[in-house]
Amino acid sequence: MSNLRIGRLACLFQILLLATLVVLPLEGRDRVKPQKADTPADPPELTSIVYKIIANEWQCNKKLQEYSPRVETYVQYYQPDPELGDVTKQDGYFLGRLKFDLGHLQVAPEAKETSFLPDTSSAERFHLHSELLRTRVRMGEFATESLVVDPDNFDRKQYTFTPVRWEYLGDLRCLVLEVHPKDPDRPGAFVGRIWVEDHDYAVVRLNGERIHPPHWNYSAHFDTWRENLQPGLWLPVYVYSQENDIGKKLRYKAETRLWGYDLTSRQRQQEWTNILVDAPAPVRDESEQASDLSPVESQRQLTIDAENNVLERLEKARLIAPPGPVDKVLETVVNNLRATNHLESVPPIQCRVMLTSSLESFSLAYTIVLSRGLIDVLPDEASLAMVLSHEVAHIALGHKLDTKFAFTDRMQISDEQLLATMDFTRSRADEAGADSKGVEYLKNSPYKDNLAKAGLFLRAAMDADQQVPHLFGAHLGNGLTEGNNKMMRMAALLGVSPELSRKNVDQIAALPLGSRVEVNAWNGSISFTTRKAVPLVDASEKMPFRLTPVIPYLRAFSPTGKTTVAAVANK
Repeated sequence: MSNLRIGRLACLFQILLLATLVVLPLEGRDRVKPQKADTPADPPELTSIVYKIIANEWQCNKKLQEYSPRVETYVQYYQPDPELGDVTKQDGYFLGRLKFDLGHLQVAPEAKETSFLPDTSSAERFHLHSELLRTRVRMGEFATESLVVDPDNFDRKQYTFTPVRWEYLGDLRCLVLEVHPKDPDRPGAFVGRIWVEDHDYAVVRLNGERIHPPHWNYSAHFDTWRENLQPGLWLPVYVYSQENDIGKKLRYKAETRLWGYDLTSRQRQQEWTNILVDAPAPVRDESEQASDLSPVESQRQLTIDAENNVLERLEKARLIAPPGPVDKVLETVVNNLRATNHLESVPPIQCRVMLTSSLESFSLAYTIVLSRGLIDVLPDEASLAMVLSHEVAHIALGHKLDTKFAFTDRMQISDEQLLATMDFTRSRADEAGADSKGVEYLKNSPYKDNLAKAGLFLRAAMDADQQVPHLFGAHLGNGLTEGNNKMMRMAALLGVSPELSRKNVDQIAALPLGSRVEVNAWNGSISFTTRKAVPLVDASEKMPFRLTPVIPYLRAFSPTGKTTVAAVANK
């Protein structure tokens, strides 16, 4: 935007405030009603901006109908503590995808949530306690109720707008407007503020509540962020919701993440027309393989085929991130463990990242998978090495992947069936063997002098797992803890760790969710955040394993750009 245009807009905004225009009547695509004689007419440039805002929001509503992103909602129910802040006492979880029923522009697209979780009753699936059941909080609806300002009635007839200020969100200069429905009793109306970027006047953030929501029995407050995922395309990626004392009893914080929009983009649907056949130069008419594979090689190849099929299918469903820089950091730690323990006979081990919040890790044939949530909460490299050493031990001990996945027909299932079909859990005997061997690897590794930190992380996990069982609930592999008997992975490290001190700000046993990894909501690729550590003021800011707000650093679309997420990080 030119300096002249910015100056004109700023001047216009100041005139509006000085003139004390309390509301700006908007009617969307309806005819503009004659204004009262005592009401000054809106400046022409302001009227033009208002129409662009409305048109862009309706366009966003329409574009959403073309996509079916992955969606994950995680909820923590809490009670306040005077020293520790909000202490969690229960949690809930949803993982699936959104589907939008197509309709005329005048009609809101009805969003439906399709679960990826194995079929169980809703109470059993979310492990909801009686307070939650009485208030009918349904996890999938956190997303569907908060993606757009108003799916049916965002027009000049239904809403009034009050200019507040200009504000920067990341690199974007935004006009902030307060939004109020003219009919405060209309079900599903939005009350709050919207942030509109000053280039195309698209809504990039909405913060407020849905009054008289048709699906809930209370008003839900939410903070929704959109990102510029493709040229001219702003789509919702984060939703944070929080309520204090619903019915004077229920308190919760919830985070919804959306990613994998590219799975249903028109560009992806046309990719098959661009398939190329790779060939070496010069072209060879025969394989380098001189003979049949030996029985051992054949068996290994079958295992590798099974692993490749699993990884390819999970990545296609956007449950595993594409290969990227985070994998390389994990593999560096793995190579440190291999080199110092003389594991040259073990084939090269690669690492991948599952995009879910639940804390889990598992190994396939020669690949280790860690969840995004687990990487987020690990406080240091020694704790990361502790998790990876356990999985390296599984591979070195020959704990194989089931070769049934080498048959490609097993991969021809829907995304909704994947978690119920794939099971990479190990027996207790295999887990015990990997624990013992993993501790041995750590004692020979560069991390041997920092094992107390890894043990402290395990103590914090033992302290938290009963309050947030869904966070510790693994989807595909073994969890860090098992059952009510508090079986803990790598439990031998507990003996070298100090006692857990919740109130000591110098003891960081685990980080909050969202501390390390950021996700590209278009294609599910990931990278490490670049944020700086923030000194803690008191124990309430430690927040181990807790859910915290996500505040993206917004910028215009760039093919090589990335989103920086601002949140508290501890080291």
